Amino acid sequence: MNEAAAITSRTLRNELWRSIPSGVIDTLTATFGMLIAVRVFHMSDVAKSVFLSATSGGMVASLFVVPLLLRAKSTIARTAAKVQLLGGGCMAFSAAFPHSPQLYIGGMSLGLFCLTMQIPLMTQIYRINYPAAKRGKLYAVTGVTRAAAAVCFGFVGGKLLGWNIENYTWLLWAFAASCFVSGFWTYGLPITAWEAPENSSTSLWSSMRWVREDRDFRTLLISWMMMGIGNLAAACLFVEYLANPRHGINLSEFNVAWITGVVPVLARVVFSYPWGLVYDRFHLFTVRAVLNVFFAAGILCFFLGHSLFWWTFGMALWGMANAGGNVTWALWVTKLADKHAVAEYMSVHTFLTGVRGLIAPSLAFAMIKVMSFDTFAIVCGITILSASCFIGVRARSNSESTDRLRPGARKERL
Repeated sequence: MNEAAAITSRTLRNELWRSIPSGVIDTLTATFGMLIAVRVFHMSDVAKSVFLSATSGGMVASLFVVPLLLRAKSTIARTAAKVQLLGGGCMAFSAAFPHSPQLYIGGMSLGLFCLTMQIPLMTQIYRINYPAAKRGKLYAVTGVTRAAAAVCFGFVGGKLLGWNIENYTWLLWAFAASCFVSGFWTYGLPITAWEAPENSSTSLWSSMRWVREDRDFRTLLISWMMMGIGNLAAACLFVEYLANPRHGINLSEFNVAWITGVVPVLARVVFSYPWGLVYDRFHLFTVRAVLNVFFAAGILCFFLGHSLFWWTFGMALWGMANAGGNVTWALWVTKLADKHAVAEYMSVHTFLTGVRGLIAPSLAFAMIKVMSFDTFAIVCGITILSASCFIGVRARSNSESTDRLRPGARKERL
């Protein structure tokens, strides 16, 4: 086995182990965080918006991670690991004082903030350690184990809360422990050489220059923004819609956890690997446009269905789309950026994801005050589908973009 293959193998091994605690943490953001906020602490819309915005705040802060890394002269993997461990510490503090709503929101939100802040560093690791021809497939393999872990924990966690809502304290400790385990496996990732170009700026806003210089990057960022606003706004209200009695449904804790936490993740288990193959073999614009259709269909089925079957079917469709969305969201910048610029590209992408994520929760709660959930779903669906139309027009009007983003059309940019 040559050195490159050994690095790939070790990275995949560590990422497979890390995907298990990551799957547990996924249930915090997808289901249990909001369920505890609604059923245990009966929090206001403002407090729930703060929690839902935590990951987005970390994404916004990620824009500044790369310049700070350059200043610190640290390694990528170990920096990412330390940030994850810090997130675990915040969650452990929240778990140590489980009856305080303020500390619950504060500790869990800061923990999620830290975990999302280091995403560009992980993408840079994938760009360096995984070969281009198999990058989507390898990432999807870990996505399957991550989703499987989320399904198992979602089922167990839902049962625990169904037996006794006070069991939520055990979930808080599980989330904190998962952060520590994730940091351990990240720390052990191969330390490959990553040196930014000599003329790289350490200005905190230096990564934004790529928006001006790369038109394809700019086009896809606009499309992601359009799609993301609609998708995130809808996702913010999945648990709220089913769990809050004032909306007239008020399902049990187990049913809410099953429909919003387990069903979409089961779909991710089934479809992550196929979407990884699709990502490696098809044009990025095509993959993105098709995913948007599935996202919109899932949201419309969920909010317009008004029955257990349609809620479950809608979440399954949304989960299937999310499987492909996770792959493309995490890796698409590797198709555009030079080898040493991937972290900067990704930091811009995560920054803008964070911006729309900060907007989406407040926007969603404001929208349902002035319109029905049916109208809300239609607005979100139209917003998502319009993003597909936008990139479709771009793909047809520029053959250079089409060639650049077609798999196998050129060697990776160094």
